[in-house]
Amino acid sequence: MSLSNTVLVTGASGFIALHVIDLLLSKNYAVIGTARTQEKADSIVSRFKIKYPNANIKVVIVKDISIPNAFDDIFKSDKDIKFVIHVASPVDFTVKGDFEENFLKPAVNGTLNILNGIKNFAPQVTKLVITSSLAAIADLTRTNDKSFICSEKDWNPFTWEQSKGNILSAYAGSKKFAEKAAWDFLKNENPNFTLTTVTPPYVFGPQVFQEATEKPNGSSKVIFELFKKKDNQTDPDAFKDPNALSVDVRDIALLHVLAIENDYANKRLFAVQGKFSGQEILNLINEHFPELKGKIPKGVPNAVEDHHDHTFGYNCDATLKLTGIKLISLEKTVTDVVQQVLDYQKKTGKQII
Repeated sequence: MSLSNTVLVTGASGFIALHVIDLLLSKNYAVIGTARTQEKADSIVSRFKIKYPNANIKVVIVKDISIPNAFDDIFKSDKDIKFVIHVASPVDFTVKGDFEENFLKPAVNGTLNILNGIKNFAPQVTKLVITSSLAAIADLTRTNDKSFICSEKDWNPFTWEQSKGNILSAYAGSKKFAEKAAWDFLKNENPNFTLTTVTPPYVFGPQVFQEATEKPNGSSKVIFELFKKKDNQTDPDAFKDPNALSVDVRDIALLHVLAIENDYANKRLFAVQGKFSGQEILNLINEHFPELKGKIPKGVPNAVEDHHDHTFGYNCDATLKLTGIKLISLEKTVTDVVQQVLDYQKKTGKQII
C-alpha cells in the first residue's frame, strides 16, 4: 500500500463507514478497515472486491475498541497509514445496566485508544477525522424549541451526572465527552496529526450494498419503522415522532473524505439537510410511490408544518462555506431509500415494504 493514500477506517461494517470506504475506493485510496469479527471482515472485503475488482482493501479484527491499546498492533504493523477516519463507536440502545460502563467508557476509551495509537506508533499519520454527533452539540432540554439554533460552535451543556438520567441522554453525553477527549488530547499532547470532527444529526440514505436493506441499522431504521405503524388519519401527532434534523449519509461520507483531502484542521463539520418528521417522510413516499398506496400509512399529511414548529433549528453555514458541499435534499434521500428497497424486493422476491 502506498504511503501517499492509505486510510484506516474504524468500524468498517457500519452504515456511515461503508459509505466512507465506498467513496475512498472510488477515488483509488487504499483502505484498511477494522471489524469486530472475521465474518464481518471477510464480507466487507468480498463485497467491495465485486464492486471494485482492483480495490486495495483489507479489514483487520479489533474485537473491542475500548480495551487498552486496541489499535496499537495495526499502527505497529501498517506503517503506510497516512490518514485515519475513526467512525467506530459502540452503541446499543438495548443494553441494560450502568450507563457509564455501556456508553461513556467505551466511547471515550475508544477515542483515546485511536489517539494514543497514532501518537505512539504512527508518526507518519497527518490527519485524523472522528465521527462525532449532533448529540455532542444540541441542548437536549431545548429539542422542542424552534428558537434554539444550534451550530458547529455549540456544545451539549449536560454534565455526565445530568446525562445519566436516561438512555438517550447517556448516549448524548458519551458522544460529547468522547469528542471533548479528542480536542483535549490535541491541546495537551500536541501530536503531529491534525483533527477534524464530523457531527451529523439523524443520518438517512440508501445502503452501499442492496442486501443491507433487509436489516437497516442506525438512523436508517426510522424510515422502515414507519412502514410497520398502524395508520391514524385523525391524530395529527400520530407520526410526529421522530421529529428532528437529518442529513444524507452520502454527504456525511463526503465530509469525512474532504477532511483528509483539505486543510480543515481544528474544525467541527456540521451538515443538516433540514428538519423532518415521520409524517413528512410518509408524505414523500406516498407522493413518489403511488404503487405503495394502502401498503404504508398515510397519516395526516398537513400536520408537517406544526411538527417543524416543535423542532429546534440549525445553522450549518460555516461548514457549507468551508467545504463547498451542496447537500442532498430529504426528498431525494427518501426516494432513493425506497427505490432501493423496491428494486431489491423485485430482484429477490423478499417482502420488506
